[in-house]
Amino acid sequence: MRSRLAANALLLLALLWGGWGGGSARLDAAEGWAFAEHPWSWSFPRDHGNHSDFQIEWWYLTGNLCSPTGAAYGFELTLFRRGLFRAPPQGASRWKIRDLFFGHFAISDLGAKEFFFTERADRGALGEAGSAEGKMEVWVGSWRIEQRPEGSLRVHAAERGKKLDLVLVPRKPPVLHGELGLSRKADEPGAASYYYSFTRLETQGTIEEGKKILSLRGTSWFDHEFSSSALGKNQVGWDWFALQLDSGEELMLYGLRKKDGSIDTTAGGSWVEPDGTRRGLRYGEFTLERLELWKSPHTGACYPAGWRIRVPSLGLEVEVRPRMADQELDLHALGEIAYWEGAVRVSGIRGGKPLHGVGYMELTGYAGAPLH
Repeated sequence: MRSRLAANALLLLALLWGGWGGGSARLDAAEGWAFAEHPWSWSFPRDHGNHSDFQIEWWYLTGNLCSPTGAAYGFELTLFRRGLFRAPPQGASRWKIRDLFFGHFAISDLGAKEFFFTERADRGALGEAGSAEGKMEVWVGSWRIEQRPEGSLRVHAAERGKKLDLVLVPRKPPVLHGELGLSRKADEPGAASYYYSFTRLETQGTIEEGKKILSLRGTSWFDHEFSSSALGKNQVGWDWFALQLDSGEELMLYGLRKKDGSIDTTAGGSWVEPDGTRRGLRYGEFTLERLELWKSPHTGACYPAGWRIRVPSLGLEVEVRPRMADQELDLHALGEIAYWEGAVRVSGIRGGKPLHGVGYMELTGYAGAPLH
């Protein structure tokens, strides 16, 4: 069981960071896909849409929300596209398939300590799933992320008695991570992606649970990433943080773990000022320290359950802890795949002054693998 979990976790890792196979960061160039090798010439809203020259693409939303009575929730909706053919299939048949689409949807009821998650996988034919070019519009069945003409995002997902319906308004312009949006994942040719975020989205809408409808408000985070490459040869997973601080600043960090448990030197991140100005962070400019562990009762995987993050140049030291322990997605559409992703709480100091916030954390590659 554990070896199957590990193998399928690697499949998910390759999907999430821009590839399908393992063993080499760059897929066979004969397949004809474009690779993230040089800074991208960005243009919005064009680049909110589909990039069909690249094999893998994802649109990703997370958020921390609260009702007027204080009921607290976290949510995640991630939609993936995986290209099967570089060139569109010949013919006009509505059955032809160029891409496959996947989705993960989760709601964390933080008061009740209940975690709901589900998944979808659909072919890109007959309108069952798709992504538009030139604008943000992607859907897998009834799950949908789209940008409206005035710039707000609309999000909808419903499954098994749970329904999410939100409107999200960007309060900062898109933030380009890495080198003008070129985010390197390994020191190997083509091991990179194009990556940007809306780091602060003012959010309001509803969550429905059966006959109960809750009005919610809060803050969300949006990522869009596209590539045609996989993890590096010696990488097994990553620890990723998207943190929104009550000072109006945001922090994104990721550390890609190698087989020996160490962090790859391509680790990096972004510090975003209240006015949207970005400061890039590279390996060696920050530290990630595990504080404690949580063992999943579902898969037996051990995940870091608390972290201390230090960025000396910013005078920043914070602790990041889950708002509830069990936020593990144990998925089966692509086999047995498990990873932890959930709402977190942030507390610490910057320049000697107290600092608090919320965010989301993603931990992959731990199911079926030892924790170094």
